[in-house]
Amino acid sequence: MTSTATNATDGRRPAPAEPALSVRNVSKRYPILSQQMELKTTLLHPLRAMRARTPRNFWGVRDVSFDVAPGEFFALVGANGSGKSTLLRILAGLSRATEGSVVSHGSISTLLELGSGFHPQVSGRENVIVNGLLTGMTRAEITSLMPRIVEFAGLSEFIDQPMRTYSSGMYVRLGFAIAAMMEPEILLIDEVLAVGDARFQERCFEHIGRLRERGTTIVMVSHDLGSVEKLASRAALLERGRLVRIGPPSEVVTEHLQRLAETSPEIQRAVDEAILQTTHEEMQERLERDPIAAGRFARALEDNPEFKALMDDQSKASDTGDAGDAGPGQ
Repeated sequence: MTSTATNATDGRRPAPAEPALSVRNVSKRYPILSQQMELKTTLLHPLRAMRARTPRNFWGVRDVSFDVAPGEFFALVGANGSGKSTLLRILAGLSRATEGSVVSHGSISTLLELGSGFHPQVSGRENVIVNGLLTGMTRAEITSLMPRIVEFAGLSEFIDQPMRTYSSGMYVRLGFAIAAMMEPEILLIDEVLAVGDARFQERCFEHIGRLRERGTTIVMVSHDLGSVEKLASRAALLERGRLVRIGPPSEVVTEHLQRLAETSPEIQRAVDEAILQTTHEEMQERLERDPIAAGRFARALEDNPEFKALMDDQSKASDTGDAGDAGPGQ
């Protein structure tokens, strides 16, 4: 059998790179026990009690498959309870899939539940060393990274103090600094970029950007849809544990908002207000970039004549305002 791997000198095409992460038919099942019955009811109705003790299955993730390419920034979005964090924990190896497989090619670092493994009775410095050793680093490697970790977390005055004296913000800042400075080949992030003050958040995003430029593969779970559209190269939408759509972030975010709006009048009003605040030119530009969204938007307007009339009125008012601003003599 002839290998497909080659180089430019013999004229054959090189083999495609293996995915950084390959997820195949992954499912995660949780058994849920029915509410326990009182002793009297159990004695009078033994068959009903037996059925009540039989667990029913809840599938947090169901038959999910996708690949993440090396160097890709892949985002997972969805409503609360859609299975995003469960799936990310399976990717990290912190939870075992009931069915399916996850294959990774590269070292993995996680930004999940920052600071959850710290020991409160020892210092921040000692916790950094322990966390590094648990990831497979040598003490020398950890020591060389220590100044960068301490500086990034902004804890130079407190790094040798017991962590029981740290605030919750100091905990997560140190946790982020440890994970981020490991310089992994694959980084998994779960809703942790909102920690700390505005300056620290800015530094987090800047560091994530540098990792991305260096070719780090990033998988992020986030409810910040603006960050998803800005940072991700591809996104996936999960709903009730199932994969609904994978594609460009703008299309996936649009699909996510549409599905949320269908289930919540408040979200629908917020979406309507956001649309009304968008200028006609901006709306046209967005719809031209996404023909699928343009078709859905057109159908939605047909189903909602009152909203269409409201948009028409706003467009006319905007045109009138533009004309009136032409100059004092007009």
